[in-house]
Amino acid sequence: MIDLEREQLATHSSLPPHNGNDFSGYGATGRQSPADAPVVGIPRGLLYFRYQPLWATFFFHLGVKVQVSQPTERSRFESAQSLTRSDLCLPVKVFLDHVARLKDSVDYILLPRVISVSPDAYMCPKILGLTDMVRNVFPNLPGLLTPRINAKLPKPEGFAEACFEVGHHFDNSQARVEKAWEAAQKAQVEFEQRLLSYALDEALSPWDETFGKQQSKSGFQPQYRVALIGRPYISFDKALSHDLLSLLKRYGVQIVTPESLPREVKDKESQKLSKKVYWQLGKELVAAAMHYMQCAEVDGIINVSSFGCGQDSFTNALVEHYVTKHSNKPYLNLVLDEHTADAGLNTRVEAFLDMVDQRKKIGVFGSRVVEEEVEPFSSKRFVKQPTSPEMHLTIPHMGHLHIGFEQVFKNLGVDIIMPPRPNKEALMLGTRYSPECACLPFKMNLGNMIQALNQGATDIMMSGGFGPCRFGYYSVIQEQILRDLGYEFRMGRADDPDSLRDMLDMVKRIAGLNSKWDSYKVFFFILYRLALVDWALRRAHWLRPREIDRRATDRALGGSMKIIEETRRFRDLWQAKRKVRKILATVAHDRSRTVLRVGIVGEIFMVLENYANMNVEERLGEMGVEIHRGVWLSDWLNDRYRFKLFRRNQFKWSLRQAAPYLREPSGGESVKSVGKSVAFARKGFDGIVHLMPFTCMPELVAQTILAKVSRDYNIPVLTLIFDEHTSTGGVQTRLEAFVDLINRSKGFTP
Repeated sequence: MIDLEREQLATHSSLPPHNGNDFSGYGATGRQSPADAPVVGIPRGLLYFRYQPLWATFFFHLGVKVQVSQPTERSRFESAQSLTRSDLCLPVKVFLDHVARLKDSVDYILLPRVISVSPDAYMCPKILGLTDMVRNVFPNLPGLLTPRINAKLPKPEGFAEACFEVGHHFDNSQARVEKAWEAAQKAQVEFEQRLLSYALDEALSPWDETFGKQQSKSGFQPQYRVALIGRPYISFDKALSHDLLSLLKRYGVQIVTPESLPREVKDKESQKLSKKVYWQLGKELVAAAMHYMQCAEVDGIINVSSFGCGQDSFTNALVEHYVTKHSNKPYLNLVLDEHTADAGLNTRVEAFLDMVDQRKKIGVFGSRVVEEEVEPFSSKRFVKQPTSPEMHLTIPHMGHLHIGFEQVFKNLGVDIIMPPRPNKEALMLGTRYSPECACLPFKMNLGNMIQALNQGATDIMMSGGFGPCRFGYYSVIQEQILRDLGYEFRMGRADDPDSLRDMLDMVKRIAGLNSKWDSYKVFFFILYRLALVDWALRRAHWLRPREIDRRATDRALGGSMKIIEETRRFRDLWQAKRKVRKILATVAHDRSRTVLRVGIVGEIFMVLENYANMNVEERLGEMGVEIHRGVWLSDWLNDRYRFKLFRRNQFKWSLRQAAPYLREPSGGESVKSVGKSVAFARKGFDGIVHLMPFTCMPELVAQTILAKVSRDYNIPVLTLIFDEHTSTGGVQTRLEAFVDLINRSKGFTP
């Protein structure tokens, strides 16, 4: 919410008079706007449900006409799905459909880049990339108003700055723009005050007549009071929610929502979490559920989400964990999409209310007494010496990461129990216990952890972060799952992977070193080992499509990795590189062979971990394709720690390359996926393969934008989406078809 003092609320109403849904007929003083006044379109989706009062009032006081798209219609779901081939969640596709309905009838479309509205949280990665997705999906757009709102910057860019930037498009008078902003912020405060007394649709009705028309004038006698925990753009959109509010009302249900609670209450509940949820809406949903589960006047909790929502795969798990473990309130989880049947929804609501009645009869309500939870384990609590039999450390796999640290720590006396390399068992275990729609890397990591704990591990080390990708919150959900399964262990989190000081302290504690200088040498030795691993892999990618003896490159690469693992000090690395170079040079190859060049981009775990991507690189190499990765582990680390000083920062370079298509990072590797793809296309590569796990939020943004890159550069892009159901046969078939397509387009004979 906008951080405004409640005292700013004006004693008089700042509401503009109604004029249908567009507020188009009035100027700043109530006079009729000129007939040729510009028209700004506002799509009725996503953050519309939070900030419409502010924008509608601001434009009204500038004398600018506003046209809001018509309410979502279920009959248009199919057309919304057809706008892009990417696997975006339905609310985002519906938002794109709202843009499609507006773009030919307005002069401008308002598409703010809302990154963050509070210093401790991001918006969803898909909202971060929303403006860029719109720019790339639609070929002909009117003018776009794209002010940036980012409270996380050293000099925050808030709604005031956004309004002034937009306002000066239409009026050069600083005084008039300031007056419009003052009226807008009063309207937003008034709206937020109304939310404390009314449901969102009623609170928004003075600024949106559509909601006013929906309000029933008949008396309503509630039989139940239920907390509806869901994103406002789902709960209060009749089409996306399958008119859930009306269904509940027919059964005599009065609802309360996260918007009904003051910000202070939600902030207080968030403090109880071991780690704050770093998505703005997700944080509010979890906090509201934690509050309502303690309220005696609330009879039950319904959690509503959209299928495929990456955020909600985690926030739903948190809500269910706290509500079912800490209270006796009936709980219903509804996951909605375009395939949801009204009859099925009705049946589930009926069953839920029957459960509420039963609980009322036996009087089992309120909080449940539970044993005090184990305090989450921070990376700063690694206090055991490595030689102690009480500490057996494990770290989940990711590609060849283990070669960097495993033998180094063992040589220092650390007892490391590494799980098996990712395999079918790890995937099965991780899938069985992971939340619905959790991504494949999360499941593989969780399966690895279970394997290691079953082998006797006592300490788990997991990297973290603070968003917007889900990776930074992996360890919290994984720890919650493992403790619910009955495992006893300590979870160590490195929540600031960009901080060299924190990483050195972690290495010092794990290895029981005496000084920071010792930890510095160990850490940078690990980094240079990983850089040598990546060098060997690059050479193997060049050799594999040209090798004469099948699998000769793989055998040479395996021997190279053993040599790197045997290094014990910095000077060993120089000798190891010479030996690796000689081993790879023994691979007989045909330098004159015609090969294709294909770039591999995508989410870092999926690119690095062969089991997760079903050996895509090896498969393509055997088809005569020279692979060039868009993301390397050593580059990812070098961007943070600059251990190879003269190598460029890959993230910053990729952001410059991506600028024509993606101007705002959306988390994860989205910038590199787009930026490296553009670079590969400019270099004349023959194709691009994009690897991503199902429901990966940043890569969904990249997937949507890569379609435009493919068209602009006439380069084929194949997106492979992986989950536990992906088959090797399907991947092989798609890769063969992709390579055959490229060969035919170039007139090559495979």
